[in-house]
Amino acid sequence: MEQNREVAIVNAKVRTLDERDAVASALLMGAGRIIAIGTSDEVRAAAASDAEIVDVNGRAVVPGFIDAHNHLSIAAFAPLHVDCTTPPLTTLDEVLDAIHRHVREIPPGQWVVGMGFHEGNIREQRNPSRYELDEVVPGNPFFLMDASCHMGIANSRALAEVGIDAHTPQPWGGLIETYDNGEPTGTLLETATNLLYSASWEEQASRDWERAVTLLNAKMTEYTSVGLTGVGDALVTPAAAELYRRADAAGMLPLTVQQLHGGDHFFAMQDLRRGDAIDRIKQPASAMLRGGTMKIFVDRAYPDGPAIDEIHDGCTRHVGTPFYSKSEVRELATRASELGIGTAIHAMGNCAVDTVLDAYEAVRRASGTDSILRMEHAFVADPRQGERLASLGVDLVANPGLGYFWGDVFQLWRSERQRHLRVLPVRSMIDAGVRVSLASDHPCGTFSPAAIMATAVNRKTHSGNEVDSEEAITAAEALRAYTINAAHASGRDSEEGSIEVGKRANVLVLDRDIVTCPVEEIRDMQVDFTYIDGRLIHERGAE
Repeated sequence: MEQNREVAIVNAKVRTLDERDAVASALLMGAGRIIAIGTSDEVRAAAASDAEIVDVNGRAVVPGFIDAHNHLSIAAFAPLHVDCTTPPLTTLDEVLDAIHRHVREIPPGQWVVGMGFHEGNIREQRNPSRYELDEVVPGNPFFLMDASCHMGIANSRALAEVGIDAHTPQPWGGLIETYDNGEPTGTLLETATNLLYSASWEEQASRDWERAVTLLNAKMTEYTSVGLTGVGDALVTPAAAELYRRADAAGMLPLTVQQLHGGDHFFAMQDLRRGDAIDRIKQPASAMLRGGTMKIFVDRAYPDGPAIDEIHDGCTRHVGTPFYSKSEVRELATRASELGIGTAIHAMGNCAVDTVLDAYEAVRRASGTDSILRMEHAFVADPRQGERLASLGVDLVANPGLGYFWGDVFQLWRSERQRHLRVLPVRSMIDAGVRVSLASDHPCGTFSPAAIMATAVNRKTHSGNEVDSEEAITAAEALRAYTINAAHASGRDSEEGSIEVGKRANVLVLDRDIVTCPVEEIRDMQVDFTYIDGRLIHERGAE
């Protein structure tokens, strides 16, 4: 749907986020584009006689926020799932009771999924067993997703549905936890969750594609209420790509979605020898649905944390188990570049960061281009690695908002004796000249840009502890990281991410100027209006 009438926003503080960081007092939108920027008088004079004039009484106007690393295709199904979030649930009994109450309303035989659980946040400090889940879910296959999405726990019926038993070999890149007799406990790590993710997700989507599209649209509408005008789904399977295709064809994508394509399953090995995989990644884009990029996982969260090189008495000790070898990552990245496919490579620990940089150095050497090369996360990294990221022109898509709930876990990964490493080293990377974007990794953390920018600035966890406070950034830097930098990482900085004549009219009106308001008020920022391609998509209080 196109913008039918020009809209002039006047009496504003327009933070354009252009190269000069210019500030204006008005802008004019028409035919989905920014067509004028200047003073209120200048914009009124440029506007058509029937233009809508929106006087915002001095409020801040900024480009739309872009969440370049989000798991929308998982989060969209949350209304169908059991809310097992810990906290507020604090004991295993509370979690099991929430599951039991939910499944009473589900027909026998249908898949049921739980979200938000993490064993470290409950009193017992452990996962439920398959048999404990059997007691509360006797008639349905049930899969409890860990809040990190890197682990899950299944009941016996779910294990049977996907063929996991005592005779199942351990998978590449994962672990089926077993009892002494070889029977699975129900806990599955990393790639061992693949069949559970696919079976549960695909059954819920394919049972009613129209409902699945409606759920996807509802989640995106929720995103627009916090100012998101674009997201990158950071792992799109073939089934999820089909959902996005259907939603796009139905005109049900209210914001731009960039697909970061994975393999056949969530953590599946990437294989660029397959023509069908290449065709899926390179499928032609539409105005609201983009592709052309693949996701590669380097290191795991479980069983032993990210790939980290520790220093002990001058010697290097490696911890953490990767998915791929360094040469495999390099071969994938260089082959993707040869095919004209973008890459977004997940690297949590400093060793994984080096693996990605080695691969990207090979890409730059072979291609000689300035193509977009993305690194995701860098949860525990050495600030000195920033110089190499900058020299190679690598975009870092960082998740400082995860520090709010996961900061204590990240500090355990870093360990007390490895103080040369930093948790979520955003300040160091910016100072080294790295282009940094902020992203949510939702549902692993909040999708609220306000909350994420607040944590990036104050570096505090939900318990009030500070996490490497020297890595705090300014509110102005956070705003840039959520707009023009995120647009660059998404390959769209020529069309959005800043308020400039000719760019898409993706514009927000905020209830406060987050650049100048007290730091403690950033988290409470509200989006009064969200315009996407010049159309009013969200108005606070009007829903």
